[in-house]
Amino acid sequence: MSKDAIRLDISTTVKHYLAADNNAPQGFGIEKYTDLQAGDFAILSNEGGRHNGPPVKTDHFALVLCMRGHGVKTIGHHTFEVTPQSIHIVSPRDLHSFENASDDLLLYMILFRHEFVAHTFIKEQILDQLLELPPELPPIYHLDEREFTSIRDLFIKIEREYREAPAYFLQMVRLLVVELLYEINRAHERALQQPTKPAGRPLQLVAAFKKLVEAHFLTIRTVQQYADLLHVSAKHLSEQVKHATGENALTIIHQRIFREAEYLLHTSDFSIKEIADQLNFDTSSHFSRFFKHFAGVNPSEFMVKKDTGNRRISNK
Repeated sequence: MSKDAIRLDISTTVKHYLAADNNAPQGFGIEKYTDLQAGDFAILSNEGGRHNGPPVKTDHFALVLCMRGHGVKTIGHHTFEVTPQSIHIVSPRDLHSFENASDDLLLYMILFRHEFVAHTFIKEQILDQLLELPPELPPIYHLDEREFTSIRDLFIKIEREYREAPAYFLQMVRLLVVELLYEINRAHERALQQPTKPAGRPLQLVAAFKKLVEAHFLTIRTVQQYADLLHVSAKHLSEQVKHATGENALTIIHQRIFREAEYLLHTSDFSIKEIADQLNFDTSSHFSRFFKHFAGVNPSEFMVKKDTGNRRISNK
């Protein structure tokens, strides 16, 4: 992978993010160990996938329907639990990762590039509205029985069209994906209409802090700087963050830097010095100490593990 191509395409995402050491029987979608081809679209499950996945950025969207089991997903500055009868959306704009997937986790997934659904009669402006849900809200929706049945049936119909490939199947798949996006937006509208207790000032403050960290972690590193942007004292910000998340505010800043470091080490050909420079560390040794504090290994050891895993996957 070249140094300027660190957004994973669909086939690379599957190889790096979903393929496990042992081939698993595939009960839904493409056979990702033998049928995977580069392209604008794929439908598959997480069967045989990892229980924890490194942070990645992609050049495509993902619609992920949870059929059973659970796990923890981080998308941008949102971290949430994935549970049965929920659907979440991954956008190319966001760094994302997952952890603590249960052994029985079953996800149905549709991966597609914007260009794939652009080849329909739907205007691009409308498509963008369907795809880009509000960044201030976690991109997950817990579906009621009717919504879940409708969306599950669409996944199954898309899978059947794509697997059997009758005449005009790609055109049908595109239209069905657009229909699926409308169903997801219906669920979004329904969720907005539910009576909810307004978030208090402390929770609003913490949400604003995490959003700022997501936007400025490369250049703003201290709690005091974020407190100044939020017009509160550093002490007050730290207390509210600790109360709401159980984490120190500085830890949240450092965790975001670490996730970016892990992403760059995992998906790019940058040297350790180049990554240290990109992340604004004064020296490579400072970066290595920082990374080892979170990962338990230094960056060079992490890269050796990555290269070993890549060779194993490429030999499948």
